[in-house]
Amino acid sequence: MTAAVQEEIIRVALHSYERLPLFEIVMDRAVQALGPALRSVLDVQADVELRAVDYMACGDALAAAPDPGLITLAHASPWDGTLAVTVDPALLFATLEIMLGASDRDETGESTTSQTAWAPRAFTTIEKRLGAQLVGLALREVAAAFAPLDRVSFTAGAIESGPRDVVLAPLAAGCVRVTIRIAFEGRGGDLCLIVPHRTLDAVRPLLAQVGAAGQFGSDPGWRSKLLQSLNDTPVTLTAVLHDHVVSLADMLGWEPGRTLDLGIDSTHEVAVSCSGKEMFRAAIGRRRNGSVALRVTAVFEANEDEGANGFAD
Repeated sequence: MTAAVQEEIIRVALHSYERLPLFEIVMDRAVQALGPALRSVLDVQADVELRAVDYMACGDALAAAPDPGLITLAHASPWDGTLAVTVDPALLFATLEIMLGASDRDETGESTTSQTAWAPRAFTTIEKRLGAQLVGLALREVAAAFAPLDRVSFTAGAIESGPRDVVLAPLAAGCVRVTIRIAFEGRGGDLCLIVPHRTLDAVRPLLAQVGAAGQFGSDPGWRSKLLQSLNDTPVTLTAVLHDHVVSLADMLGWEPGRTLDLGIDSTHEVAVSCSGKEMFRAAIGRRRNGSVALRVTAVFEANEDEGANGFAD
């Protein structure tokens, strides 16, 4: 038992690969966008979940790929690298039934998916073509998720029915395997991306950064909605007529009816602040209806310590 544990520790140490925190953020965003994209194309509710992001050897990732199962090689440009996308039979046939409008129930009301989809056989040409559409849609969403970080496009190539004839990278080379669970009305399976580390060499230093994860990109839709919400937020403005210093003894002697001489006249401007921060100066006046009004005469400049993300303090 001790020898087995030692061998396992050695094996894990030999296959210890660098984590890419920002890559995981990208994949999470791609998965969030994939659900609405599938619903738009297939006109059915799609539940998409990021199951795991694993760092392993390419040989181990390919060995775990479904066999039989669709596996597509795609070229990443301009990274000049290759990745693989695998689709297990359960997901493939659930997608085919929805695309072709076929019912998954027989006359008795039982599912026919288990009777046909899982039978080991070669996939037909039409099954491969429709499966390629699913792969292409997933790759487009991954490329869109990478857009704020780096422009990349994926071109799907050869489609195989299993991992045996796939040459992706040296078997001992490191890779990232992303497992995505896709289900349509309770039916579905896993779609996996196998991305060799050498494919990510162009952006790997950035993907390995931990601090950049919280600053990665932005969602234009949420940004627009947040901006609109902020613009419609009511704020309270405070107009300060004058600051006058008096002694505590004088203030304690004030009584109702006492007139306070502030040393100002009608031309004196007021300072207008919001949440304790002075915003501008204004002249006091009256409108035709008798209401007191302010006319902005000078706007205070922003503090030089303030940056794009707000004040430094």
